[in-house]
This record gives sequence, C-alpha cells and structure tokens, in this order.
Amino acid sequence: ALWERFFNARVARMDEHTAPAWALRWGCPRVFKSIAEFEPDVIVAAEVAACELAVLARRAGLTAARVVSVITDHEAEPVWVKPEVEAYAVADEDVRAQLRSWGTPADRIEVCGIPTDPTFNHQHDKKVTRARHGITDGVPVVLLMGGGMGPTRMDEVAAGFCESGVPVQIVAVAGRDARARRGLARLRAAPPVSLRVLGWVEEVAALMQTADVLVTKPGGLTLAEAALCALPVVMFDAIPGPERRNAARLVAAGAGVMTNGAQETAAATLALLRDEHMRRRVSACAARLARPEAAAAVARLALGDPAHARRVANTRAQSVAGRTNG
Repeated sequence: ALWERFFNARVARMDEHTAPAWALRWGCPRVFKSIAEFEPDVIVAAEVAACELAVLARRAGLTAARVVSVITDHEAEPVWVKPEVEAYAVADEDVRAQLRSWGTPADRIEVCGIPTDPTFNHQHDKKVTRARHGITDGVPVVLLMGGGMGPTRMDEVAAGFCESGVPVQIVAVAGRDARARRGLARLRAAPPVSLRVLGWVEEVAALMQTADVLVTKPGGLTLAEAALCALPVVMFDAIPGPERRNAARLVAAGAGVMTNGAQETAAATLALLRDEHMRRRVSACAARLARPEAAAAVARLALGDPAHARRVANTRAQSVAGRTNG
C-alpha cells in the first residue's frame, strides 16, 4: 500500500526525478567516471534511474552520447521524459500514448516490444534440460521465479504445492535473492511432490521451454520471455505500478492468471495443470504476444538505423508541412 501511494503520487505530481540530482551524483560517482572515460557514442538506458544518470552526464558535459531509453514494462512514468533522450523503445502502443501525453514528440517513440536474450529465439533440447535438473517424464513441471525486485513469497507459494499432495515437480529459481533461496531450502517436499531450488542460472530459456506453467512476479522481461516460450503464467505479488499493469495486460490477453495470496497462487496453478484444454488455450494466447524481433529492433534504434532515420525525417517533414498548411 505504501509503494502504491508513493508511485501514484509520483505520477500525479509529474515528478521529473526519482531522487534529487545531487543525490544521484553523490551516490553514483563511479557511473559518471565510467561514462567520461569510456566515451560512448550511445547510452542505452533500460531502467528509469539509468536514464536519469545518462541525462545528468550529458548535462554535466561528461558525454555527448545519444541517449536511448528502453522501457521494459507496459507502463511508464513521467520521470522517463527528458529532452536529452533522443529515442524511446517501448513495449506497446499504450506506453507510446503515455509518453505522448507527457509531451514526448511522436517521432522519438518506437514500439519495439520488450527485448529478450537471444537464447529465447532457439529451441532447446528438453531431454538435456530434464536430465540436468533431475526432471522426470510424466509429471507436470512448474517453474517458480521471484523476479528481480520487491518482496517475494516464493517459499509460501512452494509450500502450497508441497502441501497439496498433487504430483508436481517444482523448479524454483531464486536468482541472487539469498533470503528467498534460504526460505525455499527450508521446505521439505515429499512424494508425489518434488522441489529443486536453484540460484542464479543462465539457462532460463531452456527451463521455460521445459515447464508446463510459470509461476512468477509479473516483471515485464519475464513475461516477454514466457510469451516467446508460449508458456502459461500464474502471477503473484505484483508491485503497484508497472507490474500490475503488466499483469493486467497478460490477463486481458488470456495468457495468464493474476492471484492474491500464496494459497490462491498454488490453487490456480494446479487448476491449470489439471485442465489440459485450458492450458493449451492459455499457451496459444501467450504465443500471440511474442515479439522475437524486439531486441533487434532496439539495437537498430540505438545504432541509428537508416530506415528509422528516414521514418523520423518523414514524420518531421509531414509535421512541418501540416503546420505550414494550417
């Protein structure tokens, strides 16, 4: 509730900063030093504070690099809008409309989708993945992830599966969240339920392609990855703001289910596992959201793709002509 009030107030006030400029300069001296020493031609900012840092570096004369902002959620906020940002790569038309409403010129916004790792564009050998992680055939696989920010109750969700007595194999990826990993490690799964706890892994694409259902917080990148794998998603613990918007979009598309509380999360997941027809329908809806070309589109935008430059020039020319004719 506190974060929701904070985020909504920041949007309502049209805040231009997540923190005072002096605090960012004081707290991130190595970032500014690295920018000055590296002398980049372009800075790609995939997080709102990174956008602020890049713009501050420009204003301080530390760099003349182009700044390209990549918004990896289905909701933005006014802090993203800076005159120094030359281009915005956004997830969908709704984010484009948000930026336009806050004054961003239309010719600076490109709908690219959310960029993902190239490994998600390749088919991985499920037999190899199963063997590596001790996953057996014939028993459903639930991939449990907690996302990269905010509180997570992965252990409570996993406990719900363990207590269900329903045959299921849980692969829980805690990433670098040591607290979540400790909580998961304390659980004791007994047949017909199995639980494998992993830390940071590089093979998320292979695990998603092996799973029957993904249970996760609704981060934009994670949901984009799931769509590329046509993987049904059950979501929990959405942070107010972008994560809630991400979840709402997925639910509206029929590609996932939003839940409240660990028991509801486990119950919704088990319901999907029991109903193969529903699971296939949700999987098909997820596949329709996939944007495998997103990373390449962002790269072209960042590198100043000539075709994009021509589109921008044409848009500007039409705008000028319209004003002249008017």
